[in-house]
Amino acid sequence: MSSLMFTFSLLLARVGTFVAVLPLFGQLTPRIVKAGFALSLSLFWFYSLYGGVTQREWTAHAVEVGWLGYGIVLGREVILGGLLGYAFGLFLAPAQIAGEYLTEEMGLSFGNQINPASGTSSGALTQALQVFAAFLFLGLDGHHTLLAFFYSLFARYPVGGVLPSWQTPQLISGLAAAQEWGVLLAMPIGACLFLTTVVLALMTKAAPQLNLYSVGFPLRLATGLVGLLLFFPQMASNLVTIFGRLEALLTRLV
Repeated sequence: MSSLMFTFSLLLARVGTFVAVLPLFGQLTPRIVKAGFALSLSLFWFYSLYGGVTQREWTAHAVEVGWLGYGIVLGREVILGGLLGYAFGLFLAPAQIAGEYLTEEMGLSFGNQINPASGTSSGALTQALQVFAAFLFLGLDGHHTLLAFFYSLFARYPVGGVLPSWQTPQLISGLAAAQEWGVLLAMPIGACLFLTTVVLALMTKAAPQLNLYSVGFPLRLATGLVGLLLFFPQMASNLVTIFGRLEALLTRLV
């Protein structure tokens, strides 16, 4: 019985940290919901892995590990769960980056509010794009792929084993790729806003009496909204492509 509890506690530590770090659930999600979801996944995977994981050599000597060894092994599972949650969180990073860029360019940063996904202050456009990206990810059954991929990691990196040989440059390259795709996602609308700025600068040069603040802000906002309306289907298609690239990137990463 102590061997089973030892195994389940390590499994719960990995899954619980993964659920806590993954931004798909949001930072403002009630803790009881996150705890229940993590416990449910842990019980399901523990039942599925029973007979394979629990018969390993380290599990057979679980009583002899001691508190110090148990703490070290538990810390490794927490680190691995956090790394997995961070890696899978890259799926929503391009939408967030595109939203923040467009929010600044359209002058909507004055109306920032708390973002339920990250718990930080962000614009309404950023939150709308993040919600759309999350719904699109779920609509494409991305959560099934995520859970299946997470489940397959138990065979590659069993609980209580060594940490995967990840390197910091690989995680940084994944984040850099997500940021690059986020900028490319907002590029069509950003180009329209840039051209609007050039036109406003020429108009101000020709007619200095025009107030750039009173004329420029409404015009840039209108240009951004019209651009969103026109390029929204293309953004959705690009998000689907980005999800496929991120999935391939994470497959190579882990």
